[in-house]
Amino acid sequence: MKKILSIIITKIAIMVLKLKKKGSSFPGKIALKICPDILKHVSKNINTILITGTNGKTTTTALTNHIFNNSFINCFSNYTGANMLPGITTTYIKNYNLFNKKVSKTAIIEVDEASLKYICKFIEPKIIAVTNIFRDQLDRYGEVYTTLNHIKEGIKLCSNSKLILNGDEPLLCSLEKIYNSKYYFGFENYKSSSNQENLNVEATNCKFCGSPYEYNFITYNHLGNFKCSRCDFKREELDFSVADILENNINESIIKIKNNVITINQGGIYNIYNVLCAYAISSVCNIPDYIIIDSIKTFSNVFGRQENFKIKNNDITMFLVKNPAGFNETLNTINLNKQNEFYLGFLLNDNFADGQDISWIYDVNIEMINDFKLKEVFTGGTRTHDMGLRLNLGEVKNINIFEKYEEILDYLENKENETVYILCSYTCMLEFRRFLYSKKYIDSIW
Repeated sequence: MKKILSIIITKIAIMVLKLKKKGSSFPGKIALKICPDILKHVSKNINTILITGTNGKTTTTALTNHIFNNSFINCFSNYTGANMLPGITTTYIKNYNLFNKKVSKTAIIEVDEASLKYICKFIEPKIIAVTNIFRDQLDRYGEVYTTLNHIKEGIKLCSNSKLILNGDEPLLCSLEKIYNSKYYFGFENYKSSSNQENLNVEATNCKFCGSPYEYNFITYNHLGNFKCSRCDFKREELDFSVADILENNINESIIKIKNNVITINQGGIYNIYNVLCAYAISSVCNIPDYIIIDSIKTFSNVFGRQENFKIKNNDITMFLVKNPAGFNETLNTINLNKQNEFYLGFLLNDNFADGQDISWIYDVNIEMINDFKLKEVFTGGTRTHDMGLRLNLGEVKNINIFEKYEEILDYLENKENETVYILCSYTCMLEFRRFLYSKKYIDSIW
């Protein structure tokens, strides 16, 4: 009775919140209060794929879901990004059929790194994919080895799950005392003059002997083809790899995987990793290459992740940034625009979901934007003055500091035919999108 009551009340709460265009975690909290192990019951008969990691899990989840839909696989996902236990519980209950419990479905679920161990108490997934591990939300995760341990705790509960891991990530190679089947993805080679070893990154020393890594190449931050300078630890052999990058600009990338030429409708190395992870998941699930490739070509951006829209006649692109690694690589991606001058915005909050410790902005190589074709810079969010100070210390000129989203919108509405890139922390992205939705500049909140 608890199970049935939990499901019915939660489904009602989901419908009410949908009408009010609210988030999707609260109904799951109700369900867990009534029946703490409800997730175990509503996830039966469902093939689950869990996708976790610091950066890229939302885009990877959405792309994988898109590929599976194009393969006529009956699947669902937590597309709103509610990736902790209550939000994931909401997703399963929303898709649970009380009258036909034997309906076979696939769930492609994004999971917060620290929440994986709680989800895996109730679900043993078919696949667990891990995108990467970066320093993120210092008040929640601490340093990268804490995040790694959270993920390992979850994996150890799921001995039969296949693991799909970023082979360019030293923290994910040779996971000790984890004996699951493993598949690794990464880059066969990569050439860039901008991504060299530097001191301001994490996981640069061997996790076994403490010696520094040597790299044949670095893609970004500490990802790349590495080996320990002292012991035998090195990158694992890759099962899925990017053979070549034929094109990489602000709007698209063209890559080769095996002998397949694949067009990605987004620029940036991090998006190539997202595609590679989704490709690996789909291949392990026996989806044919031609479906995967066609699906990648038709995939559109996830809300807030390199999302494009217009304000008046100005072209706006919104990027989610939440840690130094992602922030730096986003700036590298924006710098692929060598043709046009543009405006650059930084919206920073310090809410719980953003991380209340914002000291990480001083680990961002903000000084690189002095070489961009910039017109002006603007800031917003609850920590707008902190962001302004960081820019000022980076000797950035022409800074506009705004207290309210209304001021930012007024500023942008008075531009003509301009290109604007806006980098937002997580809750700023949600708030600003909701504000723009109310002004009819975007079509949907989610």
